[in-house]
Amino acid sequence: MTGPRTTFAHLAPQGRGHAAGPPARRRARGARSVWPVLILAAGLVLTGCSGGIDDATTSGADSGVAGPPVQDESGGSAEDVDTALPFAPEILDREVITTAEIRVRSEDVTRDAERAALLVDTAGGQITGDVRGGADEQQTADLVLRVPPGAVSEVLSGLAELGEELSRSVSSEDVTTIVADVDSRVQSLQASLDRLRGLIADASDITDLVTLERELAGRETELESLQAQQRALNDQVALATVTLHLVAIRADAVVDDDSTGFLAGLSDGWNAFVTVGAGLLTAVGAALPFLGLLALLGGAGVLVARRRRPSGAPAAVESA
Repeated sequence: MTGPRTTFAHLAPQGRGHAAGPPARRRARGARSVWPVLILAAGLVLTGCSGGIDDATTSGADSGVAGPPVQDESGGSAEDVDTALPFAPEILDREVITTAEIRVRSEDVTRDAERAALLVDTAGGQITGDVRGGADEQQTADLVLRVPPGAVSEVLSGLAELGEELSRSVSSEDVTTIVADVDSRVQSLQASLDRLRGLIADASDITDLVTLERELAGRETELESLQAQQRALNDQVALATVTLHLVAIRADAVVDDDSTGFLAGLSDGWNAFVTVGAGLLTAVGAALPFLGLLALLGGAGVLVARRRRPSGAPAAVESA
């Protein structure tokens, strides 16, 4: 009995060791050999996918077929995104006030004034001022003309052809910021008045109603003043102002070429005599009040001197 148990006990452990050892080692080796294969297969799959995507993209670009538009975060496409600045400054139209003045010597002031009026009417303007004075060679005319800014040069050239141009001046003033400021203030006041009218309509307290109406009246006055300024600026920008001064040719403006000879000398001598005589008479007239005062003071002095003379002096003279 001992022998067989010993033999069985010896064989049992050997049987387990031989049965379990080799399969476990084969499974471990199999697991280690599978991982490289899986990694290699995954790399091939990824490479094929990326190549397919690149080929599709390249083929789409080459064929001229555009893909779907790229969506931005807000849901719109990238093509619809506005590239302008969100707070870009507003470009204002230039507002310029143009004024001009011209002085012309005319042979016939009345005739040339009518010609100037016709010239302005042809240019699409109007006359807002007409002041005339004098007569004959002393006649003058001052006309205020309103013409479109683009026609100022043409109108000035036409006015210069009326006679002899003596002087001319043109000036421009940029009022863009002033016009923009007035327009903005008018809009703000109008919006403020609308809000005040709404508050007045909803007011239930008498005190609040009186206060709101007083504020409304003040803002309406301010709005009317701004609107008047706005109209004046718009009018000055829309039409340039040209002032025309017409003066007649005076007779004394003609220079006599015959400035020598007996008659010319006699005339010059007479003019000099009159000038000197007028100067002397002017001096005598200016000094006469002082001469009268000096005469009065001298007479008073003589009287005082005679009264102070001693009474014995004449008797002594007679006895001698």
